[in-house]
Amino acid sequence: MKNIFRIVNVCEPQTITRNDGSELIKQHLVVREQGGPYEDAYLVTWFGNEPLKLSQGMCIAASIRMRVNEGTYATGDVPETRYYQDAVLQEYSCLMLGNVKS
Repeated sequence: MKNIFRIVNVCEPQTITRNDGSELIKQHLVVREQGGPYEDAYLVTWFGNEPLKLSQGMCIAASIRMRVNEGTYATGDVPETRYYQDAVLQEYSCLMLGNVKS
């Protein structure tokens, strides 16, 4: 999904160590769609080599990859299937909004 979003919240970055010993930064943020009668909010994850330099209230143009995952869990005698959604921020660019002098 490609859209314009406003950043609602940015979480602290976490460092993840891969199997090969290299490190990766994982950071969560909450973004809200801009425009339209229904402005949905999404919790998205960013994976990269550096933490995001974004702050609350900024507008970004972003591409988000969404995927639905399925898991089967044993709860008693009957296995239960559960679904959850994954949203990953793939690419973004900051938008400069405000008064522009001509």
